[in-house]
Amino acid sequence: MSEYFVCEENPINDNAINACVNALSNGGLAVFPTETVYGIGADAFNEKAIASLYAKKQRPLDKPLLMHISSLEMAESIAVLNDQAKELIKKYTPGPLTLVVKSKGNLPPISLSGGDTVGLRFPSNKQFLAISKAFGRPIAATSANISGEKSATRSAELKGVLNIADIVIDGGECSLGLESTIISLVNDKPKILRLGSFPKEKILEVFPQCE
Repeated sequence: MSEYFVCEENPINDNAINACVNALSNGGLAVFPTETVYGIGADAFNEKAIASLYAKKQRPLDKPLLMHISSLEMAESIAVLNDQAKELIKKYTPGPLTLVVKSKGNLPPISLSGGDTVGLRFPSNKQFLAISKAFGRPIAATSANISGEKSATRSAELKGVLNIADIVIDGGECSLGLESTIISLVNDKPKILRLGSFPKEKILEVFPQCE
């Protein structure tokens, strides 16, 4: 059974944050809230931990993980960002938006399903931000469920992952409850891969030619 903390965004539970950082630092799997759905993740640079995440979640290896981060600097440590990508990040993150861009090639291939692109996710949940800033490096994550099951938007829906995670941060109900919008900036013409919580209209303000 996971180490379990019930937390609120105000005030942040420092003991829970420290325990989560320790678990991630030691190769463990952590469940945390975001504004969209709950995530389960591992240290993005720990290949063994990422392999464990894939296996325990029963996630196909051809489905890359998203890098959950909390700053432009953290994004630039693993991704190649052009001026428009930086503009989108500065203007609309943190928030329910995921950018797919070229990877710098320093992440374990397993986390990117062997590809050369990386998905950058910028959650706005205060508990996640506290974890990310304290951990100081990207967290490779996906929705906190067994593959094929419904994404968890409240703590009562986390039963499927309680026995596979080392620590769970229970932040109550996710404020939006709908996955992030994913936009690919890999090619010359930006493309929305999944329309979620972030509105297309705001993307068009930066990328009028977006499909």
